[in-house]
Amino acid sequence: MYGVPTMSEKRDLNDILSRLADQFLLRNYDCLYLRAMLDKCASAPEGSTLIVGSSHALNGIQESAWHYAVNCSMHSQDIYYDYVCARRAVLSAGKGRFEKCFIVMGYYIAYQDLSRSTVSRETVISNIYYPIFRDARHWASPTGHDPWDGFGDIPEPIKTACEQAAVQKIRECGTYYTSIRPRGTYFDLKGRAWAQVSPGERRSMGQVRAESHNKSYRHKESFEENKGVFQEFIRFLYEHDVMPIVVVTPFTPEYNRYILPEMKAAVPALLDYVAEDVHFVDFNQGDLFTPEDFMDTDHLSAQGAEKVSKILVELFGQ
Repeated sequence: MYGVPTMSEKRDLNDILSRLADQFLLRNYDCLYLRAMLDKCASAPEGSTLIVGSSHALNGIQESAWHYAVNCSMHSQDIYYDYVCARRAVLSAGKGRFEKCFIVMGYYIAYQDLSRSTVSRETVISNIYYPIFRDARHWASPTGHDPWDGFGDIPEPIKTACEQAAVQKIRECGTYYTSIRPRGTYFDLKGRAWAQVSPGERRSMGQVRAESHNKSYRHKESFEENKGVFQEFIRFLYEHDVMPIVVVTPFTPEYNRYILPEMKAAVPALLDYVAEDVHFVDFNQGDLFTPEDFMDTDHLSAQGAEKVSKILVELFGQ
């Protein structure tokens, strides 16, 4: 016959559950982050700000600059999943809650389709978007990743409790980069900040990164499809009284030097395709940013994110 657990036994059990929740969080951080932010949208007050986009939005936006902002961005998030995230966020909050939506992108995004990439669909879609939305776009036979794979035989109530605790921890943080997930660079800078890297190294890395993005230019079919997705996305925002604002975050001169002009023209081409007015900010038209504002070739540091966010607040309100 089992007795009533002692206080010590309860503490031990809580410690075990807490450690398990932390391990689950670390292993499934990206999916849980997006889940947490989408959940947060449901309680958004009037006048809130929504952010969607790729890693440029995760690195380039400081949510605390606004009175209430939710960043539903993710690494490698394409225009289609920007729209899917925004639709879930706006509909869960209800009309009148979100006032504006920043759609943050790099030049290559216009040509990107995760579902046509054999690598991205197996990593990003399988681990993040399909589990959340059950939507794999052009991937005909999606596979869903089991977030508890490798943990052994754990009872369902324990799994549920751990998942809820992990999501709540992210919601309380309210932003992607924390002590749980610190900022990291695309390149191995050997412990140096971007400003400490030699000009020759920066130029070489900028070329490598830009040329990897330039490869997207061959995906002309995806570009044509994305114009239609973007058109539907903007129409949806207008129907729900949300102001759309497209933002291209700043990139380093070493990166911009090697991006194809045709790639840079793709984002304005998306805007020209829609009938509605869309605000557009490209931070690469001036020289407001220094090497200290960057983590690597095309991602901002915390200092750079603060600078970008303050400018956006000045332009479009808090």
